[in-house]
Amino acid sequence: MKDVFLTLFGGRNVLVLVLLVLALITGIVNPRFLTLQNVLNIMLQISVLGIVSVGATILLVSGGLDLSAGSLLSLSAYVAGLVILRLQSLPLALLVAFCTSAGFGAFNGLLAATERAHPFIITLGMMTFLQGIAIAISRGSPINGMGGLYELIGVRDFLRIPLPVFVFLAVLVSVDIFLRYFPLGRYAYAIGGNQEASRLSGIRVGRVKVILYALNGVCVGIAAVVLSAILDSALPTMGSGYELRAVAATVIGGTPLFGGRGSVWRTLLGVLLLGLVSNSLNLMGVSANLQNVVLGAIMVMAVMFQGSR
Repeated sequence: MKDVFLTLFGGRNVLVLVLLVLALITGIVNPRFLTLQNVLNIMLQISVLGIVSVGATILLVSGGLDLSAGSLLSLSAYVAGLVILRLQSLPLALLVAFCTSAGFGAFNGLLAATERAHPFIITLGMMTFLQGIAIAISRGSPINGMGGLYELIGVRDFLRIPLPVFVFLAVLVSVDIFLRYFPLGRYAYAIGGNQEASRLSGIRVGRVKVILYALNGVCVGIAAVVLSAILDSALPTMGSGYELRAVAATVIGGTPLFGGRGSVWRTLLGVLLLGLVSNSLNLMGVSANLQNVVLGAIMVMAVMFQGSR
C-alpha cells in the first residue's frame, strides 16, 4: 500500500495531480475559474514569475542560487525607464536593461566562483545592495508611461493570448535547449552533481559559473522588460518577492537546492501551481492574510513530496 501511495503521490505525476485537483475544486466552487478570460489572466500573471524561475533553474541545477533576482529586476526596469523618459529611445532602453542585468549577474558569478562564501550569503548581500541603488536613483518615485515598450508588449496579443506569455515560452524553450544540448548546459548539471569531479575532468568551473549567472541575469532582464510593459511603469521595488517565489517554484518543480538535476518543464509546473493557487484563493474570496498561510502550506507539502521522486 505504501508503494502504491508513493507511486501515485510521490512520483513525477504529483504536480499534475495537484494542479488537476486544484482546478477541479476551484471550478466547482467558482465557475468563473474555467472561463477563457480567467485562463488567459492566469497565463499573463505567471509569465514574469515564469521567466525569473527559468533563470533560477539554470543556477539551481548547477548548485547555485540568486536571491538578488528581485532587486536586479527592479533596478534593470528602472534604468530602462530612465532611458525611455529622458532619451525616448526604446532600443537603447532595452540594451541598458539587458546590460545591467547580465553585468550584475556575471558579477554575482565572479563572487560565487571565488568559493569564499556560499551563493546564499553573496546574493543576499547583493539583494540589499541592488535594492539600495534602485531606491537611491529613483528617490522612491516611479516612472509612469513606458511609451513604445507598453504598446509593443503590454497590450498586444496573438490568437487572443497576451504577448508576455509567448515571451515566457520562448525563454522556456531556449533554456531547455541550452541545458539539454549545449556543452555549458551539460556542464551545469555536472557541476551541480559533483563540483570537484567536474573540475578534475577538465571543466573550468569558475568560468562556467560566471556564464550561468550572467544567463540568469539575462532572464531577469527580460522579466524586467516584460513586467514594465505590462504595468506601463517602472518602480524601484517592483521585483520584490520574485526571487523567493522563483526559487520556490523551481524547487516545487523538482529541482533540488543542491543541484545536479532538474528541468525547466518541471519548473513550469511549479509556476503553474503557484499561479493557480493564487488565482483560486482570490476567486474563492479567501482573505489576503489567509492566502499566505494556504500558499505556504501547499509549498511545504509539495517540497516534502519531492523527496520521493
